[in-house]
Amino acid sequence: MKKITTGLILSSQLIFAQNLAKVNGQIITDEDLLPTIVQITQGRYSSLDSATKKRVQDLALEQVIAQVLITNQAEKSGILRNPEVKRQLNLAIRNLKRSILSDLWLKQELEKQQISSREIRNYYNSHKNEFVQPAQAHARHILVEDEKTAKYLIKKLSKFYGESLKNKFIEFAKEYSKGPSGKNGVDLGYFSKGQMVPEFDSAVFSMGVGTITRYPVKTSFGYHIIFLEEKQEAQTLSFQESQEYIQQKLKVEKFKTFVESKIRELKSKANIIKY
Repeated sequence: MKKITTGLILSSQLIFAQNLAKVNGQIITDEDLLPTIVQITQGRYSSLDSATKKRVQDLALEQVIAQVLITNQAEKSGILRNPEVKRQLNLAIRNLKRSILSDLWLKQELEKQQISSREIRNYYNSHKNEFVQPAQAHARHILVEDEKTAKYLIKKLSKFYGESLKNKFIEFAKEYSKGPSGKNGVDLGYFSKGQMVPEFDSAVFSMGVGTITRYPVKTSFGYHIIFLEEKQEAQTLSFQESQEYIQQKLKVEKFKTFVESKIRELKSKANIIKY
């Protein structure tokens, strides 16, 4: 199913079947680019930003154009008369047919799987622990090598409050924090309780929003000064927030069971000889 899913995601993000180029009379569409895009991005195309997607598409188009030109040259050379080339082409066509037909049939069968509202509700009620979101924090930090520098920065920062404190913290992070990440004000984004090293984790989740640590936090990385931007307490996702996820999960599980059963059935009816 992975190949189908990847193709569908890519197709939905490209303009389906749009003509992109013509090479010696042969039309190249964005559909022709899909295998090359998957190869270039290792299946991560959907996670790229718009500018990077455009660069990937341009690179893929150039590669496909080159491939068409080389294919044309190969055909002119008479390579199609080579028995080994004929054998490989027949093998590729046979394997491609199997892949396309089986993938499309599996996709069709997946869509047929129905999950009732009762099944979704029962799953939610009996798996509440799956929908508990741990406490989360959004923090920044300044990492320095020695305690003296950390205490100096805390003393300087303690004169500021509110937005001024945040702005000054970002300024100091860019100036003093170790490593290239200082350029972004060392924004750690959101992280759950337990994700960071214990000393850091303990400090963050005991702080108030909009404040900095009163003392340097020592870890194996050095000395941290932490600014807490936001904090969310642990919460359980509601049924409404969870039902789409549950429906898809149950659908995939039901589909997996269906496929395994179908393969056993087909094997029992088939004449299979292994050499």
